[in-house]
Parts: sequence; structure tokens; C-alpha cells
Amino acid sequence: MKIAYILPIGWGGVPHYTAGLASAISKHAEVVVLKPKDANDELFSEDVKVIHAFKHIHFSRNRIAENLSPKNFASLLSFKFIKIIDKIKPDVVHFPELYPQTCVPAFLFRIHKKYSIVSTLHAVFDVPLHLHLLRNLLRRTNLLWSAIEVATELTKRLVQSDIIVVHTEKQKQILVSRGMNPTKVVVIPHGVLSCFNREKIENKDKANDNYVLFFGRIVETKGIEYLINAIPIVSREIPDVKIIIAGEGAIPLHLRSVILREADRFEIYNKYIPNEMVPKLFRRSKVVVLPYTRFLGHSGVLTIAFSFGKPVIVTRVGDFPKLVSDRKEGLIVPPRDVEALANAIIKLLKDDELRKQMERNSLKKANELSWENIANMYMEVYKKALSFRRRRT
Repeated sequence: MKIAYILPIGWGGVPHYTAGLASAISKHAEVVVLKPKDANDELFSEDVKVIHAFKHIHFSRNRIAENLSPKNFASLLSFKFIKIIDKIKPDVVHFPELYPQTCVPAFLFRIHKKYSIVSTLHAVFDVPLHLHLLRNLLRRTNLLWSAIEVATELTKRLVQSDIIVVHTEKQKQILVSRGMNPTKVVVIPHGVLSCFNREKIENKDKANDNYVLFFGRIVETKGIEYLINAIPIVSREIPDVKIIIAGEGAIPLHLRSVILREADRFEIYNKYIPNEMVPKLFRRSKVVVLPYTRFLGHSGVLTIAFSFGKPVIVTRVGDFPKLVSDRKEGLIVPPRDVEALANAIIKLLKDDELRKQMERNSLKKANELSWENIANMYMEVYKKALSFRRRRT
């Protein structure tokens, strides 16, 4: 079997997901990846054939002018080279996520008419598009970014997938409720992003201090304000507590006064975090906190934490209670509850025995979600997609 992956971006978690999956699949099938040229090339195993078919394009929630730059528009034109798929002649074309820059040319070149199509959706809106747009208007979310989100969802429908893969049962239920055939929606857990945990641990990277980590793109629904407001409470019990905030996105103005007052407790990297920096941040931290106020799907940050054997603190929203067992891999607290979040941080930083047990459980969870196991599930999906296509043709 020959599998072709269409990866249009070089930032965020999707390239790492694609690299982990494609490398594991290469033990079972011939694998080709069409992608831009970037640092993520080194994440793919030597058995994966990487073709630099596209130019790099970057969409930012905050730097809207950059989204509309001539350079980005010129890069969009490079996606016409998706037609090189006809020279590769794969059995299955897999879109690890659906983006407008690949959906539109894939439709124009009728790729879905020629090959079996599998698409993975990492996020599924919990409301119809018009309600999502209204919700963003009420929250005063950037209107241009909302338009980009809506356009992305609309163009996804152009790719007529034989099978859609999602990460949780809740995501599947949403798609089925919107009329999608349940036999064409398959749930496969998000594999552990273990690519960051390959290097030998150095003493300076070990978690010797009371560091707490918030990692990932900063958006309203990730509840960073509750974590920042919890730190002064934590410091009364643990004077040497420090918090690392690492990720691009705007830190709200009203939180900056808290950070300034407690400046010696905060270590902030407000930018896109390069691959080589990720392991240092996770290894230095004793606890990883995901204080989300709304969550639907699976978190790549959570899987990175598992790969490093880190205890996590998550909120009781979405599928977090299914992904994390309370007092096993971590602690679960109510969303938007500063005091409960602070108490959970204090508990894990003080209780060495509990934290060490959670570290062992997190590593076990990482093993369950290994790419070898995920690849076996995807191979069954690819076979199923081929059978669907044979019946269709």
C-alpha cells in the first residue's frame, strides 16, 4: 500500500502529529509526504519520502497584516503543485488536517475522484458555523480571524473524504448529529508527541525547582488568567514557586499587572516555541497545567506532558475527564476556579510521593498512545477507505 500525506504548514502541532504517524506507518506501507521545506523535516524517519511541494504560509490570530501580505498570497499559488499526486499514484491520500490552501486545489484537481481519501479533524466546532460566528462577535473576537475560521470550515466540505478520523467520541457525535454517516467517522486517539523527548537529559534540565508550566498558543478558552491569578495564592504556601508561560498569542492587558507585581515568579516566552526549546521547558517543570475553560477534542500539549512523564492539572471540561484519570495521571479541577486550581498546584508540588506515582502513570499512558499503536488503527482505516472506494467506483 502507498500512502500520501498532504501537509501544508510547518508550524503548530499538526506537523509533529503527521511526522509521528507517517514514520510509524512507514513500517507497514510506502509513505510519501508533500509539505513545505522547514525544520520539521528532521522529525520524519528515513523511510518516509519527503517532497517539498509547497511554500511556507503562516496564518496568525494576532498579526492580521501578515496574513494578508503579498508573500502569503504568492505562497498560496504554490499549492497548485498538489497535482503532483498524480505522478505518485498513491492508494490513499491522507489530509492530517484540512486547510483552505489544500482543500481548494484538491477539489479543483478532482483528487477525491481518483483516490481514497482519509482526513483527520483535530478540532470540531460544538455549534453550527453561524452560531460560532455570533459567539465570536459577542466575545469581540477578531472579526477577520473569525472569517478565516468560517472560510476554513466551508472549504473542508470540498474534500469528499471516504473516512473522517476524530480523536474523541464527542467529536464523532457532533459530526453524526450534523448528518454525517456514522460508518464514515472513526475515533482514533491522538498519538503521544514523543518527538521532543529523544535527547539525553542534562542535569540543568531536570525538575529540581518548583516550576509550573503553561505551554501552547495563548487564546481565551485556555484559561491562562485563572492560572496567573492562582500563583499569588500558591506562593503563600510555596514561596519559591515559579511559572513558565510559553507560547505565542496575546496575554490580556489586565493580567500584565499581576505578572509585574509577581515578576520574579514568572518566566515568559511569548512567541512560537522552536522544537529544540520544547524539551527543556517540560523537563524543568514539575507540573503541567491546562486550565481550559472550553475544550473539545484532544490536546497535543497533554500528550507531550505524558511523554515526559509529567503530572498534569486539567479542568473538568470536554473530554479531559476521559483523557486524564483524577489522582492517577494528574488532578482534575472545576473550570474558572482560581482557588481550586491553586490548591491542586500546591498539592502536587508538596506531595512528592503522589507526584512520583503520577509520573509513572503518565509514562504508562504515553506507552498506550504510542505511534505504533496509533499506526495499527490507521492501517485498518486505510483498508476500510480502499474498500469504500472500490464500492463507489
